[in-house]
Amino acid sequence: MKKNYLTEFKIAFLEEFTSLRLAITLFAFIALTTLIGTILPEEPMVGAAKLVKKYGLDNYKLLKSMGFTDVFHSWWYLGLLTAMGLNLIAVSVIRVFPRAKKAFDFPVQIKEESIKRLPVNCEVERSSNLDLSTIEKTLKKKNYQTKLNENKLIAVKGAWHRLGASVTHVGILTVLLGSAITVLTGYNGMIQVSENEGFYITDLGQTTSQVKSIERENWLAPISKMPIWFGRLPPYLIKVNKTWREDYKSGQPKQWFSDLSVLDQNKKELARKVIHVNDPLEYRGIDVYQSNWGRFSEISLNGQSITVPIENFKGEEIAVIPLSSDIGLKLKPNTGAPNDILQIYSISLGNDDFEKLISTVEKGKNTKLGPINIGYSGTQTLTGLQFKSNPGTLLMYPGFIFMILGVLIAFGSKKRIWATINPISNKIIIGGSADRSKGKFFEEFEKIISQISQGNN
Repeated sequence: MKKNYLTEFKIAFLEEFTSLRLAITLFAFIALTTLIGTILPEEPMVGAAKLVKKYGLDNYKLLKSMGFTDVFHSWWYLGLLTAMGLNLIAVSVIRVFPRAKKAFDFPVQIKEESIKRLPVNCEVERSSNLDLSTIEKTLKKKNYQTKLNENKLIAVKGAWHRLGASVTHVGILTVLLGSAITVLTGYNGMIQVSENEGFYITDLGQTTSQVKSIERENWLAPISKMPIWFGRLPPYLIKVNKTWREDYKSGQPKQWFSDLSVLDQNKKELARKVIHVNDPLEYRGIDVYQSNWGRFSEISLNGQSITVPIENFKGEEIAVIPLSSDIGLKLKPNTGAPNDILQIYSISLGNDDFEKLISTVEKGKNTKLGPINIGYSGTQTLTGLQFKSNPGTLLMYPGFIFMILGVLIAFGSKKRIWATINPISNKIIIGGSADRSKGKFFEEFEKIISQISQGNN
């Protein structure tokens, strides 16, 4: 007989693809990469400047090419999620859901010899007061479903708990659907703006830095999204009316605030709210969070614009950009100068005492430092805003409810009882089994036999 290799391959593939081993492997990889993505700062959330400062320019470019500056929107993370999703769907459809159909199937009739080999069994004398119909009535009072056919009785209770796995997988698939909607249509990003400026959320392709809009006072804020994306962007403008900081008596920052307005295309205000950390503006599926606040210098490195935070270090307002493990640049804006200049120092990262002024650049101009072209666009007080859209979040809640419900349902126990009459000995042979809580079933079985025996007497 000729082998059907295609059929054999299909069976082998489905067997492996729906295996628990593959699910655990994929889950382990996703957990590991998610941990990496959680530990590593995301460029859309912190901006390119912080990554350049943290890793250096060369290492930043290397990490960006590998997808580690935005792990959750990389091709390889999307591939892992897709494989895990397909595995869960296949397992649910091929392995889990078909078992749900059998949950309420009555057990098959077994012979007397098999009943005697059940975990709990006994023999009861048959009499005028005790027959299979009497036992059936007793079991029905105990909420058993029964079938009586001539001299054979079958009873079952608690079959519904077998639906636990199916209900759990419905929850998992609901969460998966919500995650897929968020992955394929959601986005996030970050922008630095000053008072009386606004921004439009925009898809700028490979550009990860904010870009000036044709409207002088507004910006285009780039989004971070999956390589495969079907989302839509809002048409409205988000404007910063005012931004300020509250300090403790010691002078340390206590809280940052931004007064935001959402404006339509005719600049009509649609919503307004003063936000601060952990209290975002929520409007039609878009959440805008207060991320940071302070003085920032807008510079460009080889044509790529970044906004670097100016920090107080040893009494100086500066920004440091590592170029390698031991060499960096110290940027010191001098806004009090007539032309607003940026002083650029070469520093040793391992020696705080070494620094050398290597160049100055005026606002709006560039300077060449070896292979690096540095441009300076000025320094100002900015509010850092994060924004995100997670359209699939609403499906997460019912998904988790189904998952919890499925786990609770699975705690039940399916109990089965068989009884038959031996015409020779005129005895009723009765036995049963349970897939869980076997000790409790043994106690329940003893009570049933005790009630039957008392009725017989």
